[in-house]
Amino acid sequence: MDNAQKAIMIGVGLFITLLIIAAVMALVNLATGLIGEGTNKVISLNDALVNSLYRDYDDVDVKGAQVIAAADQYYKDMIIEVQATSGGNILELGVAKGNGTNTIDKPIQFAGDESATKVSSLRSSSSENYVPNSATYHAELIKTSSGDAVLGILFKRK
Repeated sequence: MDNAQKAIMIGVGLFITLLIIAAVMALVNLATGLIGEGTNKVISLNDALVNSLYRDYDDVDVKGAQVIAAADQYYKDMIIEVQATSGGNILELGVAKGNGTNTIDKPIQFAGDESATKVSSLRSSSSENYVPNSATYHAELIKTSSGDAVLGILFKRK
C-alpha cells in the first residue's frame, strides 16, 4: 500500500503541474494578444499623426497662430524651424536642429553650449523672434532625402 500511495501522490503532482502549465500558457497567449493590439494602436496613432502633419503642414500657407500652436505641440518630438521675419535667421525650436531646408537625413544634435529657442519667445512682441498671429508663413515638412520619414516642420515668413 505504501507504493500505491506514492504512485497516487506522483500522479496528483503531475496533474497539478500540468494544470499550472496550462494556466501559464493561457495567460501567455492572452498577453501576446494584448501586446499585439497595443502595437497596432500605436502604429495607427503614428499613422494618424503623420497624416495630420501632411494635411496641415505640407507645402501650405499658415498663420502665425498656427505656427505657435505647432511649435507648442511638436517641439518635444521633432525638428521645428521658424523663420520669424522675412529673410531673417531660422530659429531651432525642436529636440534637434535642422539645416534650414526641407530635406535632412539625420537631425543635428545641439552642441554642449547650444539649446533650442524657447517657444515663448515667439509670443513676446518685444522679442526679435516675435511671430504675429496674423502673419503668413509657408509651412513645409522636413523629410529624409528618400522622403519616407517626416523629421519636422519648417515655417518661413512670407
